[in-house]
Amino acid sequence: MASIHNSPGGLKFGEDPELYDFARPPYPEPLFAWLRERCGLGPHSDCLEIGAGTGHATLPVLATPVRYLLALEPDARLAGRLREKTTDPRLTIEVARFENVSLFPGHFDFGFAAMSMHWLPRMKALGRVRETLRPGGAFAMWWNVYHDDANRDAIGNATAALFNGIEQDPNATNGRPAFALDTASRLGELRTAGFVDAEHRLFRQDITFSPERLSALYATFSRVRMAPEADRQRLLLEIERIVRDDFGGCVTRSIIASAYCARRP
Repeated sequence: MASIHNSPGGLKFGEDPELYDFARPPYPEPLFAWLRERCGLGPHSDCLEIGAGTGHATLPVLATPVRYLLALEPDARLAGRLREKTTDPRLTIEVARFENVSLFPGHFDFGFAAMSMHWLPRMKALGRVRETLRPGGAFAMWWNVYHDDANRDAIGNATAALFNGIEQDPNATNGRPAFALDTASRLGELRTAGFVDAEHRLFRQDITFSPERLSALYATFSRVRMAPEADRQRLLLEIERIVRDDFGGCVTRSIIASAYCARRP
């Protein structure tokens, strides 16, 4: 998959920013500890975020702490939700696509993209990221993996058939490993774009979901949001029923954060 930057799914998350903010789990703290160590994040770091959403990565990076963070978010509705959550003077939120915004070359110490890099034409984007970094600056990209068809958990197996007739996941990789877990491809892209010292790490966290919480999470997936209203409601109600009837009212999932980091020479 080259990218899905032309998919209409990218416009769906902002339809309900409060739901997205509530339903998407946080990223694990060990991920940020790794970034602090691996990328040298600290009080003198100037940072760039690509696709801030409602701030699930923005706020933990600010708490590192860092000196400055420019957060780019193309959806004004998601950016508005982030603005409601913080007035930190170190944060500038700009409603813009990374491909279109004007950035000074060699300006940032650290760039990052959480759950967003697959929405961009990646090789062009990675090349542009590299140019915005100072020599020795670091870039990281990561994803929480909710579905891995090669290694489904119990609830994944129980709900897989619900997606029959619904548009394919825009992250689908046609028989290859799940996009975020396709280590060879992601590391290869970083190296081809001119980065060095590329590295991959996995971080796991166990999260317990009620029927309503798991349904809310599924409701934020782009393929679900793109489905016809009747199909979407059927799927979400059936997920709640499965958790109640087949899993005793709650289900614990091991969510993997798959993270990549590299440096500009």
